[in-house]
Amino acid sequence: MTASPPDPRPDDERPPSWAGAPGYTSYSDDLPPHAPMPGAPPYPAAPEPGAPPVGQPRPRTRFRAALGAAVTWASVNLALVLAVSGAPGSAESLGRFVGALGVPTLLAAAAVWAVARRRGWPFWLLVVVAAPVFWFLRVVLPMPAA
Repeated sequence: MTASPPDPRPDDERPPSWAGAPGYTSYSDDLPPHAPMPGAPPYPAAPEPGAPPVGQPRPRTRFRAALGAAVTWASVNLALVLAVSGAPGSAESLGRFVGALGVPTLLAAAAVWAVARRRGWPFWLLVVVAAPVFWFLRVVLPMPAA
């Protein structure tokens, strides 16, 4: 059988043995709420929360920005092909290659815009998101040789 802890307030209303310890202040439930300490500054009133903005549209990502991010990767692709393969044999083959880059560029821009259209994304983030989409489409879709 376990003994319950002794009641800190005995029935005879004597203070407990530690009541005279330094820093002890007695407490009773019948004390009224006290006023602020003398010399203490008053607490400032809490500011009222402002009304939410009405009629101010949030910035959104435009398709032009997503298209610019995809065109960035199409330009990188064209520069890499020209650096590795050299100048094309004819202007017609270069035109076919550049024209064929339009399909993955537009599809990548549409995919990036579908993801980012609800918020205003910075351009660098659009470029980062467009990279895997563009290069995946570039690998999957058939392209003519430059």
